[in-house]
This record gives sequence, structure tokens and C-alpha cells, in this order.
Amino acid sequence: MATAVATRPFVLGYYLPGSGSAASLSSHYADISAIAPLWFGIHADGSVQHRSGGNLATIVDQAHSLGRKVFVLVTNMAQDRILVNPGLRQTAVQNLVNTVLQNHLDGVNIDFESIDGTDAQGLVDFVSAVHAQLAPHGILTTVAVGPRTSSQLPVGDQSDAYDYAALGRVSDYVVLMTYDEHCPPGGAGPIAALPWVTNVVNYARTQMPASKILLGIAAYGYDWSQPGTPTVTASQAISQINAGGVQLGWSNTAEEPYYTSGSHDVWFEDSYSAAPKFSLVRQDHLGGIALWYLGAEDSQFWPTVQADLFK
Repeated sequence: MATAVATRPFVLGYYLPGSGSAASLSSHYADISAIAPLWFGIHADGSVQHRSGGNLATIVDQAHSLGRKVFVLVTNMAQDRILVNPGLRQTAVQNLVNTVLQNHLDGVNIDFESIDGTDAQGLVDFVSAVHAQLAPHGILTTVAVGPRTSSQLPVGDQSDAYDYAALGRVSDYVVLMTYDEHCPPGGAGPIAALPWVTNVVNYARTQMPASKILLGIAAYGYDWSQPGTPTVTASQAISQINAGGVQLGWSNTAEEPYYTSGSHDVWFEDSYSAAPKFSLVRQDHLGGIALWYLGAEDSQFWPTVQADLFK
């Protein structure tokens, strides 16, 4: 009797040109399924334009030479105009599809933020139209959604723009942006406390097949005591701790590290906080993870992927 072969969780790595993403991909490509370069923005007239430096063809060639897929990241540069105007939406869809085909991409990751609940149907219609045109070419459509734990959200909560059930029906993967639980301009706290992440996953699983869910994994934090509350990557945080003079703490409730030192008040996500989230992916049979971003992770992240996500 034939034995079923378990499918390894899908690993999507967001790719920021000039940030160390290229080196991370080269070193860890065997553990990565696809990358999503931050590259295109859709403007108010429905045009698709570059928003990054560098050469996309070079990145695509690197990934393809390593046998990895490329899902280009597309953001909304004009808030919700293309979502509420059917004519502009149709123009934007066609321009995006043409761009994906012309650049020999394997997929698209639609990341529309700063929209509200009145845009929910427009976003579904947009994603559905993109999927309908790309699927016949074997190209995948993925969409990033804000975290929500209920069908009813407070007035003004921007995650109300994401209809989990509908988006799950019209896309191949849904990336849960399970990070920034605490972020500027709010007060200091966990970036992605495990109980909060679990609640988001539990709700998502009632709205779409678990196999379509990619759990967002952060590799960064914030230093709330510094002017502007700068972002701190996991690797930077570990380096500062190793340099000494830092009192490292661990929240048993959040399952996340933090530290305070002089003017520094930092919460961040690293390989240790990622491990229980990887267990959640396995336990709930999710499709995989989406790392924000390649090059920000600490040195133990990929060994932890192998030990706790792929085991």
C-alpha cells in the first residue's frame, strides 16, 4: 500500500532590495519556497510603477537559478481609489497582470493597507479578477491581510477591510500579518504575543481552509525609547545583547523577548519566539509561513525552521 508523503510547509520570504535579502536567499534557499520582492505600487490612475531601486530581472534570475519561485509584492499607492472605482480597478488589474507576465513571475502578493471596511468588497473583486487572469497561466495569487479575531471589529479598525472568507475563496494563499500587535505610535509591548497570534489563527481557520493560510512571522521589533521609535531587526537586537550591558527579559505570557538598557526599551521577535509559532503551523495544519523579511532574521532562525517547522 502506498504511503502518503507529507507536504512540507510553504515558506515565503519577503525580499527588500539592499537589505541583506539577497545574501539570506543565497544561504538559505533550500528552506525557502518563494520570495516576494517589494517592488511595484499601483497608483491612482491604475498604473503599475516601480517603487524600489535595483533590477527586478536580476532578483528573478537569482531566485529561479536556485529553483525558488518569485511572488512580486504589490502595494496600493493611492489608498482606495482603484477599489471603489470599477473602471480604475479594471485598468489596474490588467496592468498588474501584464506586469506579472512580462517579468516572468510565478505569483503576486497583493498587500493593500491603509484601507477601511467600506473597501472590503472592492478588494475581494480586485483579487478575484487578478486570480481569474493569472490562474490559467499557472501563476499564483496571494493576498496579505491585517490581523482580526472576529467578524465584528471596532469602528475604525483597518482590519475590517479584509473579508477573510471571501479572500480565501478567490486567492491561492492568504498571508496573515500577525505582527505589530504593539507598534508606534502606541506604547511598548509584544510585537506578536503567542496568545494573540493564536486567536487570529483560530478565527482565520473558521473562514478559509487552513492549507491556504501563511502565518506572518516577524524578524524585527521596535525601540520605543529612541526618537522616532526605530525598527530593530532581530539580528541587530541579538548583536546589541551580545555586546553586553543589556538586561534581556523573556515574557512567559507573550513568549517573546525584550530588553531595557539605558534609553532602550525594546520588544522584538527572534528565532526563540518563532519556534512556538512554527509549532502552531504544524498543529493547525496551516499552509506555511511568510517571513518579514529575509536578511533581518537572527542566526538561529533557519536551524529553528528545520527543527520546529519541518520536523
